[in-house]
Amino acid sequence: MGTINNLIHVRKSDFEIFDALQVDSLECSDSSDLSSSPPGPYGQEQFIFRPEDHFKAPPILPPHLLQVILNKDTNVSCDPALLPEPNHVMLNHLYALSIKDGVMVLSATHRYKKKYVTSLLYKPI
Repeated sequence: MGTINNLIHVRKSDFEIFDALQVDSLECSDSSDLSSSPPGPYGQEQFIFRPEDHFKAPPILPPHLLQVILNKDTNVSCDPALLPEPNHVMLNHLYALSIKDGVMVLSATHRYKKKYVTSLLYKPI
């Protein structure tokens, strides 16, 4: 008739959840390594903040977001309307360039399949 693989015997007791849990707990003989709480002392004392525990604050803006492609100079041989491919962390972020001559510039770069689209918004102030 052939080889029998992955044969499973299903009993009615397998569907009774509480009986199955009880049988499972009886079969598990070593439960010391399954502690529900981490080791160490526990108490009711409030945490006291010490100055030596204070760490330096994170930067206001991650350094890789400071490299805005709109501020980079293009090569003489390149078309000035073409921008280099943006870094993946620069996508879907709103950039505000510093206000010059009473105009604020906002930009956002999005990716559509293999193309990158950078939108610019000029707002007179």
